[in-house]
Amino acid sequence: MSGNWLHNIKHVTPGEPVQADVVGRPDRALTDRTDYLKDRLDAAELGQAIFDYAVTVAPDVLPGQPVFWNYTTHRYEKALAAVEVSPVTQALVVLPSSDCVGICLQKRSETLGDIVLRGIVNIPELANAIAAPIAPGRYYLSAVEPGKLVQQKPAVTVSVCHVQGPKDNCSDVPRVVVMPHIRDFVDEHTHYRFDLVARPAGTHVPPSVGGAHTITSPNPNLPGWLPSNHSIFNGKAPAGAVFGYNLSQHTALANVWPPMPIQSVAMLWDKGVDHVGSTEIPLGRDGLAICNIHGIWWMSSCYGDVPWPKTFDTAAAPIEYVSPVDECPRDEVMRVAVVYLRMLIGNDRSVVTSLVPDTDSPITVVNCDGMPASTGDLALNLNIPVDPAEALGGQAFKDIINGRRLKKGWIAEGAFTTSNQITITGTRGTPRNLTTAEKEEFGISAVTVVPLQQGILKIDYTDQLVEREMSPQIIRLSDTVERLYMDIPYLGFPAGQASLLRVRFNVADNNLGDNLTMKIRVRYFGKGGTVSTAATLPALYMTYRRLPAPALTGTALPTTDTSLTFNSVVALPIDTVVSRDSASFSVDAGDTVLVTLGRYDDPADVYAEVGVLRITGIVSSAT
Repeated sequence: MSGNWLHNIKHVTPGEPVQADVVGRPDRALTDRTDYLKDRLDAAELGQAIFDYAVTVAPDVLPGQPVFWNYTTHRYEKALAAVEVSPVTQALVVLPSSDCVGICLQKRSETLGDIVLRGIVNIPELANAIAAPIAPGRYYLSAVEPGKLVQQKPAVTVSVCHVQGPKDNCSDVPRVVVMPHIRDFVDEHTHYRFDLVARPAGTHVPPSVGGAHTITSPNPNLPGWLPSNHSIFNGKAPAGAVFGYNLSQHTALANVWPPMPIQSVAMLWDKGVDHVGSTEIPLGRDGLAICNIHGIWWMSSCYGDVPWPKTFDTAAAPIEYVSPVDECPRDEVMRVAVVYLRMLIGNDRSVVTSLVPDTDSPITVVNCDGMPASTGDLALNLNIPVDPAEALGGQAFKDIINGRRLKKGWIAEGAFTTSNQITITGTRGTPRNLTTAEKEEFGISAVTVVPLQQGILKIDYTDQLVEREMSPQIIRLSDTVERLYMDIPYLGFPAGQASLLRVRFNVADNNLGDNLTMKIRVRYFGKGGTVSTAATLPALYMTYRRLPAPALTGTALPTTDTSLTFNSVVALPIDTVVSRDSASFSVDAGDTVLVTLGRYDDPADVYAEVGVLRITGIVSSAT
């Protein structure tokens, strides 16, 4: 691209010599402005490149060099592919200088420049970034020197541009396709190194020379190594394995295990003896260790051939010896390290590498055999424990909305009664009592004990009206008179003659209960006059005839009455009312009962007239 835009055109002034450089000065300035405008218009029209014009750059940035944006200093600086080890995850993380965003096209001043971010441009000063000769091809960000480009693909890979060479034979300016690859290159693979705990997770007593190492009283809550047949490994130990590493107590390693691919893992063993340094452990079934998706396994228990010092004694509880810095030779301790990488396809940003339930989670993670597991083919089980404390209230989950949301609502939690006529029985067993708040809501006294029946409920109703009164129908009067006395109507049995009253009672067909009985209740009085002293009322007699409810095939009519005990003799002053019941007799629903009440023609009966105010039938049920 042409140079900067010239705001002023210096024309020829009086007194200047007439020569080519003076006379042509305005023309050259206009030519530069025209070329500048053409380049800008071409770039805008054809979309050949994207620029960041007149921006702050570091003084040491030269045209042609790759740059990154330093958000701390707020300027473009030389880019460098660099990583560092995270102190938290022990994984490689990208430094900001690796995020190359473009190439410096030109410098306007020491701290101002134009940056090409994307597109096709001619870069005359590309030699500031690429050592001569500049060959066509792809170029990567240098991991050695800031602001440099290399054609050999480095281990830390950040692609920046593609050099096409001069546009034609008439030019020697390199034509460059700028296309920085700002994706985190560490996504392609993440490197890990972990120092394993070189101790048995249990009791260990050094064996005799030539003997075998064993771990007694293994404790899965300790870091280190366990017998391979321990239950924590769920039977996943490979054949021939003697010990297994307790990943559950090495959280940082467990969170990123297994390696992807598993073949990328390597193990280093520094026994700390004779200062020979670390050696790589042979892996595989014929080696000393096996690393697979289920863990890290040690294949030998031979004397001195285990991943902890052969003289380590748990009972002695030795303290690691650290040599003073000025002591020679320096003492070393045993170290076992595992080193591996995880490719993008197995990276924890794209796939699940380990699945474990959270603390107090009702979800359990198991393998295909139903055993607890965190890797491999997994199944999720939901096991919500039931709290022994009973929940109060009538709300419950009643529906699932769109398969994701639970909808709750009210249901009947139970039923109770405060009436003696209603009895409620539930299948819950011993019912709970209403709380004080619940009784207050229904206006029940706080001291009243009210059981709440729950489960399948049976509701019984007990009719407290144990007696049902039936009105009579008068069907016959024999020498019985209808009178009005003191404006009170009554049926009178006159003195000195026989008389009777015959009535009919219709027993209802239903809703009376079982084992029915009936009695006749009579209210009567001795008619007054001039006698006001007490006298004995005469004996009255009573009979009944029961006409049963007919069967479908018919029922024969009874032809005779049955005498019914009725104690009517009572010493009673005149104009005084008394009530007497007859003896009870059996009836059935639907019966018709005829009752006769009469007065004998007895010469000894000298009582005045007897008046009947009321006669009713009383039906009772034994249940």
